[in-house]
Amino acid sequence: MTRQHYTSPERLHPHFIGDWEVLLTLRTTEFTERAHVGQLHDHTHSMGLLRGARTSTLTDHF
Repeated sequence: MTRQHYTSPERLHPHFIGDWEVLLTLRTTEFTERAHVGQLHDHTHSMGLLRGARTSTLTDHF
């Protein structure tokens, strides 16, 4: 069985301009999915949700 790689709030932070605050992080426990087209071996999944808010009032970063 192979293990998938998942991200975290810490790894996502550099992708956002300005200051962000993580408000909520939800993750499922890991579960195994059987082999299928495109993934020929049993593999592990986890699902999640990350919710954040901008902490600064500056919006003209473009």
